[in-house]
Amino acid sequence: MISRFIIIVIGAFFSWNSPDPSYNYREEFGNDYTWAINWLQQNNSSIEKYASLFNIPSKELKAIVFPELVRYNTVYDAIEINTLKYLYVSEGKAYADFSVGYFQMKPSFAQMIEEDANAMLDSSILRISGLTKFKNNADYDLSRKARITRITNLEDQLIYLCAFYKICQVKFAKQRFTTNLDKLKFFATCYNAGYRRNYAKLVSLQAHNYFHTGKLWSNKHYNYADICAYYFLHES
Repeated sequence: MISRFIIIVIGAFFSWNSPDPSYNYREEFGNDYTWAINWLQQNNSSIEKYASLFNIPSKELKAIVFPELVRYNTVYDAIEINTLKYLYVSEGKAYADFSVGYFQMKPSFAQMIEEDANAMLDSSILRISGLTKFKNNADYDLSRKARITRITNLEDQLIYLCAFYKICQVKFAKQRFTTNLDKLKFFATCYNAGYRRNYAKLVSLQAHNYFHTGKLWSNKHYNYADICAYYFLHES
């Protein structure tokens, strides 16, 4: 009886603490939502360029990173980049693995993309991405310094994002999605939760609300995939 009561209380907490998937996210995020929309419009030519090179629907790329743009904060990003440059370059990802840049990428994410792209993608994609030069890249201070430079550069972030998408296409090629929106939500979860997890775990995580905007005064958590889907359906 007690354990059942605890489960009910926990369920009620998460129900109260997390927005419904039918939320109006434009209204919910306000100025941050508008800023993210404007940023995507201003940088549309660069996004379209890389989406075309990698043969990926640009609408899906924009949707996958949209929540990160909503959360992006210029001041925090500058502080984290400076801290990361020092700690990560000198000590490695065990000591510093912050999310930085417009798409909030971590050094560990970039390193995984470098490794998995070379292991999983065909030669034509590798030539386009330029990631072949990072095959068997030793983990030392100079390579870490170069990686920090890449993940804080928009063009390189777009390359990592496109390579991530292609890796997911290969890794989950046997999975059948009912609609493109279902696939988008799954890929968005891969981006947010880590694509190296197995399919069943990612499907489970897709149902949970772990994403937060980073606002100190808010304890709300949102569903990352639902925000991506909202943008995809309403804005792109």
